[in-house]
Amino acid sequence: MPDVALLALIVVAMLAGYLLGRRDLRKKNESRSSGQPLSKEYFVGLNYLLNEQTDEAIETFIKALDLNNDTVDTYLALGSLFARRGEVEKSIRVHQDLLARPSLTASQSLRVQLELAKDFMQAGLLDRAEAMLSEMVRNHHEYRSEALQQLLKIYEQEREWSKAVAIGEELRKSGGDQYAVDLAHFYCEGAQICIDRNDRVSARKAIRQAFTRDRNCVRASLLLARMEFDDARYRDCIKALEKVALQKSRYVPLTLDLLEQAYNRLGNVRGFTAYLGRCLNERPGAAVILAMTRVLASDRGDEQALKFLTDQLRKHPSLKGLNALMNLQLRNPAVGSLESIRLLKEMTDKMLELKPVYQCSSCGFSGKEMHWMCPGCHSWGAIAPVQGIEGE
Repeated sequence: MPDVALLALIVVAMLAGYLLGRRDLRKKNESRSSGQPLSKEYFVGLNYLLNEQTDEAIETFIKALDLNNDTVDTYLALGSLFARRGEVEKSIRVHQDLLARPSLTASQSLRVQLELAKDFMQAGLLDRAEAMLSEMVRNHHEYRSEALQQLLKIYEQEREWSKAVAIGEELRKSGGDQYAVDLAHFYCEGAQICIDRNDRVSARKAIRQAFTRDRNCVRASLLLARMEFDDARYRDCIKALEKVALQKSRYVPLTLDLLEQAYNRLGNVRGFTAYLGRCLNERPGAAVILAMTRVLASDRGDEQALKFLTDQLRKHPSLKGLNALMNLQLRNPAVGSLESIRLLKEMTDKMLELKPVYQCSSCGFSGKEMHWMCPGCHSWGAIAPVQGIEGE
C-alpha cells in the first residue's frame, strides 16, 4: 500500500479516536450538549494530505489532536510507518512527543519506550537504546521479554558475546527454547575468542556449554576438532569431525580437508577412504566425490580416478565434478580432445567463479564465505553449502 494511502488511513483512525474520545467525554459530563468542534489545524492538515504534502500533514495532525486511549495506537502506527520508510528521525519525534504527554498510562508509556528504543537501534544509537531497554528489564515486568529480545539484538550487533549469553540464557529460562541454537553460537563465538588468545581451557569449557544448548551444533564440533588437531590429538579430531555427519550431514564438506590431514598424520589413508565410502552410500555430494577422486588418483592412478569420477557424475552431476573431470583429462588427454577439453574447462572455471558457495535457507542470502550468522536475516546456523548441480 502506498505511503500516502496508508497515511490517509492513519488520519482517519486519528479522527475516529478523536470523536470516540469526545463521545466518552460527553457521557461523563452530561451538562455539555456537544463536544468541542474539530480544530482549525485538523482541516489544515487534511488539506496538506489531499495535496500529498505528507510531512506537513503529519506535523499538523500531531499538534491538532488530543491524546486519548483511542489515539495512542494510531500514533504508534504513525511512528511505525516512518520507521519502515527509513525516516527514523520522524519516528523518534512521534514517540518522544507521546512520552511527553502526562495522560499516558504506565503501560502505554512502557510500550512507547520500547518503540523508541527500536528507533534508536535503527538510527545506530545503540548506547541510548541499551540504556532504555536495560532500565525496562530491571524495573518493569510488562514488556520485559520484548526488551530482552531487543537487547539481544544489540549485543549480537556489538559482538558482546558474554552479555548475549546472559540475555539468551534468561530468555531460555522463561520458556524460549528457540534460543538454544543461538546460545550455542554465542558460546562458540566466546570459544573462538579464547582460542585466539590461547586460553584453551576456557575455550573447551565454552564448547562444552555450546553442546549443552545444542547437541547438534556443527560449529562446536568444528572448533573442537581444530583444537584437537592443533594439540596433536588426531583420533579425537577425527571423532569430532565424523560426528558432523550425524549432526547435520549437509556440513560434511566443511570437515573433509582437516579430516584427511588427521588421517594422514596417523598414517591411516584407508581409514579416510572408508569414511568417504560410508558418506557416498548415505549422502553422496560433490565434496565427498571429489575427495574420493583425489585419494584414488594418489593411490591407484588417474585412470582409476577418472573411471570413478565419470561413474559418479552420471549419478550425481555437478559443475565441480565436471571441472575435476576435465582436470584429470587434461593430465591424460586423449588424442584430438585436448583443445575442446581446455575450452570446456575455461567455461566451467568462469561459471564456478561466479556461483555462490554458501546459501541461507531462511532468506536466500548467498556468497562465497561461510557465515554462522546470516548477514541478511541474522539467523544463526541457516547458511550451508549450496546443494544440487551447482553446488554439492
